Amino acid sequence: MRKTLYALVSALLLPAVTGCARFEPPPLTPMPSHVPAKPVYTSPDEIVAALERAGLPCEVTLRKRASALDCTTEIDKTKVENQIQVLNTTDFTRDEVGDSIDSWRSSGNTIVAAGNWFIRVLPNWNARYSERVAEALGAVVLPPPYRLPDIPKEPTFRTLKDLADALEKAGLCKGRDVPVPGKMYCGTRAPEKGTPCVSRSLLTLYGNTRERNDAIWLVMRNNVVPAQIVTAGNWTAVYCDDAEAKRAADALKATLIRHEPKSEPLG
Repeated sequence: MRKTLYALVSALLLPAVTGCARFEPPPLTPMPSHVPAKPVYTSPDEIVAALERAGLPCEVTLRKRASALDCTTEIDKTKVENQIQVLNTTDFTRDEVGDSIDSWRSSGNTIVAAGNWFIRVLPNWNARYSERVAEALGAVVLPPPYRLPDIPKEPTFRTLKDLADALEKAGLCKGRDVPVPGKMYCGTRAPEKGTPCVSRSLLTLYGNTRERNDAIWLVMRNNVVPAQIVTAGNWTAVYCDDAEAKRAADALKATLIRHEPKSEPLG
């Protein structure tokens, strides 16, 4: 995408810059290193077939060109649109594919990617649809890289129990529940009357800073649900109630990121 644009701009500017410094396009934004190198596809129809094999039959609704199409499937009884693009490996390097993906992410989109292809899943604001498509295709989810405040490197925790114990010691975890492996709910005090908040926080541990930041960005991409994200080191604790989140941040000397839904149209 950018590659073609820069080539056209260079051709237009060439007569005007004779005798001046040569026009140089900005460097490519490389593909994130954790994006799988495979599977590689030669056409978007191969991805549609892969979705069907994974239990997500996807009806083609629009063919944009040989390398791109839109198709619709159903996830959790919701109609989901997949905008698929494949960049052939003859004309595009891995970093040129990564540069195209970065253009979408920098515009506020969450992208599903692997190999030489990527998908914008709609509704885009809710991460679970992108995560389901990524799981079906052996891909990863790349959220928009929002600006984050400084996040302290400590404290870190070895297990979710250790994190919950630290919150309980501060009077911030009353009762625990593990909905799925790798996540834990901690009970909190009842929120003020008239607020839609529930009396619990969601605790998660991460293997590295990139995983933690990706998780934070996915929460921030949600244009519907407010969230107060308490984070440091290798963990996050997501609250609905601002007062409880501030208490947790103060108790664990962590950063509090306040996320409010934006008034922009949902994508």
